[in-house]
Amino acid sequence: MKEYFTEDQKEREINKVIIEDDNVFIMGECIEGEGKNFVLTGSAVIDGETYQDFQVEFELVNEPVEETAEAVMSQEWDWYDYLC
Repeated sequence: MKEYFTEDQKEREINKVIIEDDNVFIMGECIEGEGKNFVLTGSAVIDGETYQDFQVEFELVNEPVEETAEAVMSQEWDWYDYLC
């Protein structure tokens, strides 16, 4: 599955993730993956600096009910790793 966030999802901030431990704010443009493993691609603000084409890989605690951006983004992450 690869899905781009719609304008409606962006307005409802479905595409936004805050990782407080690392002081990272991610604004996703698309999400791809399957099962419990996904990659979120977009821009990130880290310590006040913006980075484009930022990617974070993550695994969900539980598989989403359906493989849609909204269903995946509503799930709890088990772990994550920055790819770039």
